Amino acid sequence: MYVSVNKAACTSLKWLVADLQGEDRERFHRSLSREVSRTMTIHRRSLWQHTPMAKRLPDAQLAEISPDNGWFVFAVVRHPTARFFSAWQSKLLLREPWWVPEFGGEPWFPRIPSSSEEIVEDFARFVEAMAADPEQRIMRNRHFTPQAPILAVDRMDYTKVYETREIPQLLQDFEAHLRLQGYDGGPLKLERANETPLKPIRSLFSDEVLAQIKAIHAIDFETFGYDDVMPGGLDPADRYEDAAINEIPRLIERGERISDLALRARAYKRRAERAAAPARTPAPAPQPSAVRVLAFRAKRKLARVLPVR
Repeated sequence: MYVSVNKAACTSLKWLVADLQGEDRERFHRSLSREVSRTMTIHRRSLWQHTPMAKRLPDAQLAEISPDNGWFVFAVVRHPTARFFSAWQSKLLLREPWWVPEFGGEPWFPRIPSSSEEIVEDFARFVEAMAADPEQRIMRNRHFTPQAPILAVDRMDYTKVYETREIPQLLQDFEAHLRLQGYDGGPLKLERANETPLKPIRSLFSDEVLAQIKAIHAIDFETFGYDDVMPGGLDPADRYEDAAINEIPRLIERGERISDLALRARAYKRRAERAAAPARTPAPAPQPSAVRVLAFRAKRKLARVLPVR
């Protein structure tokens, strides 16, 4: 059982699970979603055909899912600071289609940047706004909310919760479990699924920004034992190259075009479904009852006899 956490290798892990379960990749690729790449269509839950979702299982079945009963129950978490920046970049800075109408009017929504300094400023403004009001609607979205509540680690019995740096160990453990169940395929491996052009750099994380992120995601730092608020693997550069910055408006424009086509395709599909639906025979007009007819005739006769005032 895989319990997914957004922005913690979940796209790659979902494709791994889908392939193991024999899901049809083309079924996802053909979907009329506004996802900006084929890879991202794996998140359309309604398209999974052979993989039961936990929320659809009866309580009795859910109660049996435990490492004590031979289940491999796992999740993957990511350094909270790195995850927060990744979510900000992919959903807001790159303006994925769903996010613009939802949050584009907010004062903390980032500009389309023309310089490295603007990226640093806009990320700091977003972090400051979330620290000032962590109850904002966007913080209830699974991409930005802390990971510990998503995983319910206080109630869920996991075989192990892995950090992203432990994914090679996860793949070994997962494969060993599968082979005990009769799996005879090749070694497990993850496909790369990240299209964000910007790696985190040191200038993004001033002391103030780090303190605010630590407050926002305090539960994750404590629960998963991240001692340093500064994420590892930072790009050594002091600023972003112009080539990387120029990639952002290109990706935004691509996402807008994909969204336009997806919305039009949905509209055409609805129109075609309505046209193909069997025509309904109009209901016959209601006929006046005999009593109403007699009453109307009597009224006309009285009108001829009685004086009109």
